[in-house]
Amino acid sequence: MNNLTKTTLLSILFLLFNPLSAKETPVDSVDSYLNAVHSLVKSKDSFKEDFLDIEFLLHKNKHAQGKEKVLTLLNLYTAYIYKSGEIANGYNDQAMALSEKLAFKEGVLKANYNRAYFLFVLGDFEESMKMVLEIQKVVGAKTYPEIYADISTLKSYIYSERGEYDRALEAGLRLLDSAEKSKNDYLLMKANSALSHYYLRIENYSKSLSYCLKGLHYILKLKKTQYIYPKIDEIARMTAKLNDPKGALKIYAFFLEIEKKLPPAGSYILASVHSNMANIYISIGEHEKALTHISKALEINFENNYLFRIPRALTIQAELYLQIKDTAQAISNYEKSIEAAENIDAFDVVKRNSYVLGQLYDKTNQPSKSDDYKSLYKAINDSLFTNEKEQKIIILETKRKIKEVLQNKKILELENKAQKAKFRAIIIVLILLFIISTISIYSYLKVRKKNRLLLLRTIDLAEIQLRMSEKISGFQHMETQWSVERKTTDIPKTQPRIDKDIKNIILTKLEKLENENFFLDPNCNLHQLSEQLKTNPKYLSQVINQEKKSNFNNYINELRINYLLPKLLKDIEFRNSKLSYISFSLGYNNLNTFNAAFKKRLGILPSNFINELNNAFEIKSKSPALPSYKLKKIG
Repeated sequence: MNNLTKTTLLSILFLLFNPLSAKETPVDSVDSYLNAVHSLVKSKDSFKEDFLDIEFLLHKNKHAQGKEKVLTLLNLYTAYIYKSGEIANGYNDQAMALSEKLAFKEGVLKANYNRAYFLFVLGDFEESMKMVLEIQKVVGAKTYPEIYADISTLKSYIYSERGEYDRALEAGLRLLDSAEKSKNDYLLMKANSALSHYYLRIENYSKSLSYCLKGLHYILKLKKTQYIYPKIDEIARMTAKLNDPKGALKIYAFFLEIEKKLPPAGSYILASVHSNMANIYISIGEHEKALTHISKALEINFENNYLFRIPRALTIQAELYLQIKDTAQAISNYEKSIEAAENIDAFDVVKRNSYVLGQLYDKTNQPSKSDDYKSLYKAINDSLFTNEKEQKIIILETKRKIKEVLQNKKILELENKAQKAKFRAIIIVLILLFIISTISIYSYLKVRKKNRLLLLRTIDLAEIQLRMSEKISGFQHMETQWSVERKTTDIPKTQPRIDKDIKNIILTKLEKLENENFFLDPNCNLHQLSEQLKTNPKYLSQVINQEKKSNFNNYINELRINYLLPKLLKDIEFRNSKLSYISFSLGYNNLNTFNAAFKKRLGILPSNFINELNNAFEIKSKSPALPSYKLKKIG
């Protein structure tokens, strides 16, 4: 199943089971959310810790001890992460060391997540994912919900950036499912963020904005102010993509207004802001402003080594050159973008830009280079990605094969033969699968028919037992004839002889206890029964083996099932009770044990037997050949 198919299926399932979540939020509601941001910012002096006031946190850090100090250090990391990676990591390392010293597991996990996130910011997706997977081994939605939400969202981000959209969507939906079940606001905030990012990457901007605003709702509710700047940036970007560039510029004006009242957004966020503003100015034809902003974005990215943002910034610059008719410079930027994207395995950028380059080289009459990039695009688009290493190998091998094919026609012929062989292999596999499926279906139908006959026979035998309940012991020999071969496998080939009188006494007492339904006692066992009969457990076991043709456990199970069958026939209410209740009423403490005993005795699970029994009665009740006394007794 390819990525598109997986994504489509996941989307359909998500829309079916989460119809409310898929509704799009009107763009008009953006203003109400921005007003809510403005109101929260007004009260920043009352929530210094929530607003990550650095002076406040530094003062608190001087006096804090133990776990409180760890949490303060982690807050200082958050306050600096978008401003200075070096300072942020310094505080995070201190938090890690102190957490390990205090054996504060949550602190260790949060510090490890911070390291993984910082690697993501730098575009090192491989190492970031490795750390995420390690944390995931010890984190769950119930044990550490916030850390679970953080790593799930980061996983979705990484998958989106690498073009693995099916995995990104799956990670986001799983997190949303956990969030909705637990009604945890932090999980809901993060889940909406993951889905917003996913829909942004697949260019479904309306849904992306919808999830972005839902996430902002929880950000404001929880006062997670570190996410305010990124969210305003995202809202502006998606507003522009929804053909409202003027509205987007107003939102960026709001961004600048908020930045005057809060600490600066930091270089990481500003790099994104400049890129997005450049995009907006390109869309309205203001090329000088666009060039100023994209140049600033690239400067920040290269200066801070934000490898994650460089490919997209280069792409925007290439689009600007295209608009001003500088095709050569546009091609150069697209090629640089692909190279930068390959370095961080951002395969969605590689795919998109290889397609554009294929078209551009066509227009500039360079068919060889056009074919190279078209083949690269097709290889990425058609490949079934399983992990980043396979993706990288596919791209490298595709480039190598393209050049070899252009140089040597014989290699092309060999590849065609290989494709034909591959096609034949697929056909053979499909034929084998068809044969195996046919055999499996035939076997299933055959077994089903056999079980049906066995069931009907069992019902008939049970009806006989019902009519002869006063002679139940005699019925045992009539009814068990068909299963005696099965039971004899449990009978020892040789048994020590036991005194005839003793045996008769045991049998007489045993029969009396059978009539009293002793076997319905959940605590019934060989030693307890031997005490009731005032005999030796060994003697009792031998009598049961020799006279009942069974070991003790099978003997008890046989009595219980024999007791159950007529009860199922005559008591409709009992028959339609829960299996757990039926099992308990027979003396079973475990439903699985009851299922196993019933299936061993009748060859069918009790749930299936009851369903078929109900069907059989319905058919018989409509049959004129059925004697009336049966229906009355059964009813």
